[in-house]
Amino acid sequence: MSSSTQDHPTEDPSKTSADLSQVQYQWQEGVENLEGYGPGGYHPTHIGDQHCDGRYHVVHKLGYGTYSTVWLARDNLEAKYVALKILVAAVCQNRSESKILRALSLRNPEHPGRAYVSSLLDEFVITGPNGRHLCVVSEAAGCSVAQSKEASITWKFPPNVARAISAQVLLGLDYVHSCGVIHADLHSNNILFKSPSFTWCATDELYSRVGEPQKLPVERLDGSPNGPEVPEYCVPPAFIFESSEDIVDSQVIIADFGEAFFQDEKRKELHAPMLLLPPEIFFDDVAGPEIDVWMLACTIYEILGERPLFEGFMPDKDHVLAEMVSTLGDLPRHWWDRWEEKTDFFLEDGSWKPDTHRGHEPHSRLLAQRLRIMGRGEDPETCEFSREEMASLEMLLKQMLAYEPSERITTGATIESEWMKGWGKPAMAETGVIS
Repeated sequence: MSSSTQDHPTEDPSKTSADLSQVQYQWQEGVENLEGYGPGGYHPTHIGDQHCDGRYHVVHKLGYGTYSTVWLARDNLEAKYVALKILVAAVCQNRSESKILRALSLRNPEHPGRAYVSSLLDEFVITGPNGRHLCVVSEAAGCSVAQSKEASITWKFPPNVARAISAQVLLGLDYVHSCGVIHADLHSNNILFKSPSFTWCATDELYSRVGEPQKLPVERLDGSPNGPEVPEYCVPPAFIFESSEDIVDSQVIIADFGEAFFQDEKRKELHAPMLLLPPEIFFDDVAGPEIDVWMLACTIYEILGERPLFEGFMPDKDHVLAEMVSTLGDLPRHWWDRWEEKTDFFLEDGSWKPDTHRGHEPHSRLLAQRLRIMGRGEDPETCEFSREEMASLEMLLKQMLAYEPSERITTGATIESEWMKGWGKPAMAETGVIS
């Protein structure tokens, strides 16, 4: 998905639009699904559109998801650039994201992690040919951690940049939890760099930094004229990627609270990437704040190294559970006994099945081994992380990846951990994130 602000809502707006399952428009690379324009769907947006009596002036596109398009806009009242997220009409009334962002904006302003969480600046509703659309205004940010790595040759950040990013996200998540919120979709696509490209300037100067918006044709396959439900043209997102090895300014924010919920809500289903889901979700247990801790452990490993912690091509839940056992050892008995497909990977005595038909190696690669091959050097003598740091990091990740949610370390404890004090916070100072 070509977006630094992805979303995965639980309701499909396309079901409210007639015939959206049929391809109606000529495909264009790098833009949202044009069949998503129709009753209940996207709002047709154009460069130059203005909202709130001219306060917000659309100048470029930042991204899109299944349930929103995200635009770069000039806030002429505050003299700054902002991200304007326009949700599809079908979820306008049920969307909790703005409630979550309001809660995050109003509580604990002195918390050290507040600076690393996306802020709600404004919200309003617009009416268009496809219905009423909630618009959420937040600070404009640059590319995601994932996009930066994908633009890289090495797939790695400089060591201190990687440490500083990880430390900021630990602090940011502690702030989120202190506000009674669970993010529920915390991964490298939802951690965004604060982009210096979006400092206040004239539009022409902005375009000299990020390029002018492309305007690609929107054409019906049957040759009929377009209706008002679709835009006159479609716009790919601005190219603001910076290769991970070139990152100097390591300031980041946690973004996209489209899947977030309050801690007093009961959820059993998540829409995060399969390889990041914690074990309790696979066994229909209630999701609590601990799910974020598990996901962040996986994400920190990816930030600090060059590869994901758990790996697999188009994995299903059974492959992911096998990866967990490979990395962390045996599942708790109450889950092991309920895991129906474990015999695809294991013999009755719990040892690996040598002739498994599944695409998984029939042996374990424990966390300590995965840390050695994370891309910082397998030889302790030449590794970019010292023996002491690797030991502290392994301890922290083990605590964050405890199988039982009740045994998982809290966010408050992570920011007081040995790794955070010895390497995370010092890296924030050395890279200029904090003074």
